Amino acid sequence: MLHADNERLLTLISEYLTFTPEAIRPEDVTRLAADCGISMNEAYLALLAAHCGLDTGKPEDARLYRSYFPQMVHRLDPLPFAQDAYMQTIHPDSGRQGSIDLVYETVQPMELFVADDFLVDAQGRVLPQLGWFDQAFSFPAIREEGRVWMTVTPNEINTIQPAVRKSRGKVLTYGLGLGYYAFHCLLKKEVESVTVVEKNPAVIDVFRRRLLPFFPRQDALRIIRSDAFDYAEKVMPGEGYDTVFTDLWHDVADGLPLYRRMKALECPGPEFLYWIEKTLQVYMA
Repeated sequence: MLHADNERLLTLISEYLTFTPEAIRPEDVTRLAADCGISMNEAYLALLAAHCGLDTGKPEDARLYRSYFPQMVHRLDPLPFAQDAYMQTIHPDSGRQGSIDLVYETVQPMELFVADDFLVDAQGRVLPQLGWFDQAFSFPAIREEGRVWMTVTPNEINTIQPAVRKSRGKVLTYGLGLGYYAFHCLLKKEVESVTVVEKNPAVIDVFRRRLLPFFPRQDALRIIRSDAFDYAEKVMPGEGYDTVFTDLWHDVADGLPLYRRMKALECPGPEFLYWIEKTLQVYMA
C-alpha cells in the first residue's frame, strides 16, 4: 500500500505543478481560512487537495491527505531567500545576449513550487517538499530558445546550500548556470579556488559579461569550456580537486542518466556532491 500511495501522491503533485501551479487564488485561501477558523496554511492544503482531485470524504483520500499533505506543503517566508548574499549582490540587467535571454521570473502569490529535496520519513513515505508565498517573489533566470533553463529560485537556494557548506579547498563544479554555487564558494575562506566546467559558449559569454563583474575573488575563479564527462574522464583525476559538485540537469527527468554517468567517473580523492541527489536516489530505488 505504501508504494501505491507514494506513486499516487507523486503523480497528483506532478500533474498539479505541471498544469495548474497557480490555480489557488489568494482570495480563496483568505476566505476559507476566515470561514472555517483555520490557518492560512491549513486552508491552502485543503484547496490544494481539492485541486488535486482528492475527496477527503472518502476514507482512502482522507488517509492520503493526512499522511502526506501536512508534512510536504509549507507556507514559506520569502525574506530569507531575498536576503541571500547572491540575491543581494548580483543585479544584472535583463536582456538578450546572443542566443540567451537573461530575465527575471516571478513566483506569484499562492503559486505552488518545489522548495527542497524529497524527504523520506521513517515509514518510507516519499514527501516532496513544496512551498508557497503570500507575496510575489522575483528571481533571475536564463532562457534558451524560449525555455527557462537556469534559475536561482528558492529551490536552488535550499538544495545548493548544503553542497556549499561541505565545499573546501580546490573546488570543481560541472555546470555554470547563473553562478550561484561558485559565488557562495568564493565567499568561503575554506575554498582556495573554484573551477567551472561549462560546454555552452553562450552561457559562458552571458556570465562573463553580465554576472562576473559582481563576483568576489574573481582571480580565484576559472571557467573552462569543455564537455563535463570528457573533462571528468580525462582531466579531473590529475588536478587534485578537494570538492567536486555536479549540477548538469534541469530536473529528475533528465538528471537520472546524467547522475549515473557522472557517478561512474568518480575518482579517489575529492568529495563528490550532486544537486538534488536525495530526490534522484528516490527515483532510483
